[in-house]
Amino acid sequence: MTRLKLKPDADGLRVREKPVDGKPIGQIHVADGIDSLETPEETTRKVGVNGQWLRVRTSSGLEGFAAAWMFTLEAQATMGAAAPATAQAAVQAAPAPAPKPQVRQIALQPMMDNLRLREKAVDGNPVGVVHQKDFLISLESEEATAAKLGVSGQWLRVKTLYGLEAFTAAWFLRRYDGPLPEVAPVPPALNLTGVNLDVFHPLGTPDPARLKGMGWVRFGYNVSAAQGSEDIDAAFNRYAPVLKQYARAGIKVMLVFTHQTYGEGKNEFWPWPSMTSDKWRTLTARFAAMVARIAQQYAGQDIVHAYQVWNEMDAPIGAVASVPMPPLDYGYLMAETIKAVRRVDPVTPIISGGHTGGPQAGGNYARMTLKAMPDGIRPDGLAFHPYGRGTRLGEKYAPFGHIDEEMQAYLPILPGRPIWITEWGILDRMQDFSGEVLDYASSFVRHLKAKYPGQVASMIWYAWAMTMHNGYGLVGSSSQPLQPLYDGFLRL
Repeated sequence: MTRLKLKPDADGLRVREKPVDGKPIGQIHVADGIDSLETPEETTRKVGVNGQWLRVRTSSGLEGFAAAWMFTLEAQATMGAAAPATAQAAVQAAPAPAPKPQVRQIALQPMMDNLRLREKAVDGNPVGVVHQKDFLISLESEEATAAKLGVSGQWLRVKTLYGLEAFTAAWFLRRYDGPLPEVAPVPPALNLTGVNLDVFHPLGTPDPARLKGMGWVRFGYNVSAAQGSEDIDAAFNRYAPVLKQYARAGIKVMLVFTHQTYGEGKNEFWPWPSMTSDKWRTLTARFAAMVARIAQQYAGQDIVHAYQVWNEMDAPIGAVASVPMPPLDYGYLMAETIKAVRRVDPVTPIISGGHTGGPQAGGNYARMTLKAMPDGIRPDGLAFHPYGRGTRLGEKYAPFGHIDEEMQAYLPILPGRPIWITEWGILDRMQDFSGEVLDYASSFVRHLKAKYPGQVASMIWYAWAMTMHNGYGLVGSSSQPLQPLYDGFLRL
């Protein structure tokens, strides 16, 4: 039997009756002893591999299936028939370890929207809000929890599904006994920085060696090619070899699914500003089905590490670079896409499109989106695009204000989950000296890393090359590095 160890960020991992979508029958915690019930060879092959499932037994005797990618192997503590007789006798004589007591997890749901989470009871600083469709875990005993629920003036220590611990008003909570949704872990990246790339641009797929030091690359996944194509195999053949070279170099890959994935070139959806809720529902059904088929092509191969659903959906109607939609329609599209992808890929994070409306309008849009989604269906992160924001008020690259305003607006919306900055940079100022741009970029990255450790998953610059739309690139139109920006950015 091979002994397993649960990864620290996987505490509370579900045990299921069968792999993938089996009924949850229990949970595993970091302190638990876990044995694989499969051969040492099969166990070694599966452990740490996305999409693989293991049959396991906990120290309390619970047997079932669990996600193999959430485990590591303990120091080889396996017993085989070839063990010396004296060792076998010693093992047989040793008393079996007493099973560890299982702590029953108590799940809760708010009875109101915008319920505040605080650092301490009563008057602690707010650290987030939750809604009626969200879930919390009590961090107090079953007896204490039962005594406080529904009682005015009582405060309960709780944890969100994403790990944020806080206090909240117990009189606005009720017990929940159903299954809890799975939460995809944020993939660890070499660095938080990255660049937006483009397989259709002549400079849009640089050699991975030129990106050494970055953690992410981000691609829009264009199936339609503006002609309404639905040939996902042709798109896979175009993208997969490119994506693999970055993934094999240790750079995480993000794919963005937008109107160019499905919808572009379809006359029934044109012009975009005339879309109705009924048309968005029609598009959503086809979009979600196509995205699920694409996700199945990449599942379990360690090629794609995050999926983003739509782009700048909260932009004003008629925006040139994006296709906006009302938040209720986006909430429906997001929920249907998450459900479809999760049927074929249970682990890759699925995040929101990049909000571009700023802290107030963008934050309100994100809250309305989540409110429109069903119980237990949530993106694994929120993204935004803080163009025109920086760390020094009054600087020419930050006309809209300080980056903290956006961070403090978006972080509480999905409490405990990091923010994804999937586009940022400088637009329409190609004549500026790259040293000025580096000064801005350096202060931006260093500020976020220092002030929000663990709360930012990515900071993806727009864009790699000067000629990729209107972004200030790290290289010029002939692919030459723009110094000192190029070398300086790689060191951030």
